Amino acid sequence: QELWLRMNYLVDFKHHFMRHFPYSVQETVKHKKKESFKGKNCMTSSNNIDHLLLNLTLCDIMVSLASTSTLQTDSGWLDMIRKFVTDTLQDGSKLNSKQVNRLLGVTWRLMQIQQNKVATEPLIKAVYTLYQQRNLLFPVRTLLLKFFSRVYQKEDLRSQRIRSRSKVLSRWLAGLPQQLALLGLRNPELSNQLIDIIHSAASRSNKELLQSLQATAARIYDPLEGTLVLLPAEAQRRLVQLVYFLPCLPASLLACLSRCCIMGRMSSDLAATLIGILHMRSSFAGWKCQVQENSMNDVDYFSFLFSTLIGFSREELTSLQGIRGKPHISQTQLSPIRLYLTDLDQFLHHWAVTEMICHSLSTIPSQSQCFDILQTGICKYLVGLVVIPDSTAGSVLCAINKLLDQACIISENLHKFLASCCYSLLYFLLTLDKEDAEHLQKRDMLWGSCISALALLPRLLRLMLQSLQVSRICREELPIVAQLLRLLMQHGQLRSHMITNEFLVQQIIKDIMTLKSGEVQEQWLTDLHYCFNIYLASHPQTPGPINAVY
Repeated sequence: QELWLRMNYLVDFKHHFMRHFPYSVQETVKHKKKESFKGKNCMTSSNNIDHLLLNLTLCDIMVSLASTSTLQTDSGWLDMIRKFVTDTLQDGSKLNSKQVNRLLGVTWRLMQIQQNKVATEPLIKAVYTLYQQRNLLFPVRTLLLKFFSRVYQKEDLRSQRIRSRSKVLSRWLAGLPQQLALLGLRNPELSNQLIDIIHSAASRSNKELLQSLQATAARIYDPLEGTLVLLPAEAQRRLVQLVYFLPCLPASLLACLSRCCIMGRMSSDLAATLIGILHMRSSFAGWKCQVQENSMNDVDYFSFLFSTLIGFSREELTSLQGIRGKPHISQTQLSPIRLYLTDLDQFLHHWAVTEMICHSLSTIPSQSQCFDILQTGICKYLVGLVVIPDSTAGSVLCAINKLLDQACIISENLHKFLASCCYSLLYFLLTLDKEDAEHLQKRDMLWGSCISALALLPRLLRLMLQSLQVSRICREELPIVAQLLRLLMQHGQLRSHMITNEFLVQQIIKDIMTLKSGEVQEQWLTDLHYCFNIYLASHPQTPGPINAVY
């Protein structure tokens, strides 16, 4: 069709249309001393004729008749259109979306007709001049983004053969991460468009884009005001994926990412995805080819894992030390550790993140070395604290359970700390009010982590039993200790360890009896006697039933 039009009408079109191109509107207003003249860049005349759209319609018709093969013949009037388009774009801050759409359509066609850099670069530069204008309408900004994205994708395909990238396009790409960081929450739809383009360029290893993304990463992934935590879930997912493409993951950025994982401003599933991506970037991912040198330091990676496992910053843990009493604190006289009771949402989020951290830790080849690092971190940052969040205590036990093997050597300090954590957690669970639906949902997770640790570490169970010096506690806590002993004796995983500690259990029961002497024996004490006789005293290794002691 274009060929038929060209053959039959090109000469007439050039003579009638291009002779006075571009067209402007002149208005003569009567009864006034001055005449008003609207130049070629005015938007609309008094009779509502948009002269710019008329000019663009003419451009549309004419460029449709040109092609690469006719370029030399048509160069005269094509240059006129190219100049008109360039000038209009450069002075286009007041253009509406309909006008910009038509302009970009003509621009794209001109770039296809003459694809050399000398011809296309001024056009791209003119579009970029408009793009840099502040306060552009959202539809206009969207059109410009789509145009640049289209140009980039086409150039990227051509650049496989011709290494001649547009400098303006590279500058536009390099500015996208900064624009994304500045945009914040003001326009999520525009942010999504920016993220899509950044992701496309990053996945193609665009050097300028990746350098800019690296420089802006700390602002994008800031845990308080960064783009990641401000945008909706789908945008967050794309931003998390971008982490994989970052050239370098320094300690400061990993600290930000750790905080993003534990603060609850993105889902636990997404936090797990981020942890998985960082594992893939680490030297422990098992790549056959060498991981990019200096992309992420092993020490920094372990620091990320440990910080995320703990779930609280050092400053937050310090601030917790001053909290006293219910409803935020669970406290027992038999353990130096008081538990800070996290709300259920925070607890469940932390627990889900912990499971992914433990999985990452368990895939590190040298488990004993990994355990040593974890042990050092716990002793440095947690041992000695008086108040510890319930989720942190449970998470530490989970990690210990996951990493422990026969080659691991546990220090006495860590043993004592873990024993205190276990009793504090078990006491908390046994004193829960049945109406406390929120904390009751923590029970299975915390109970399981405690029992697993006690089963894996006989020394841990012994230390916890040794700490049950009932003469130091108030009488209200005695039934709790008795209930705990009954549950430990009844638990299949702990049976052999409890038999080993029979004398210690016997002594605790004797101390309880001494405190309760002269009183009517309550049901909980009868139950304790019964359990001991059934599970421990009847064992062949034991000297006899507990009744013989009293």
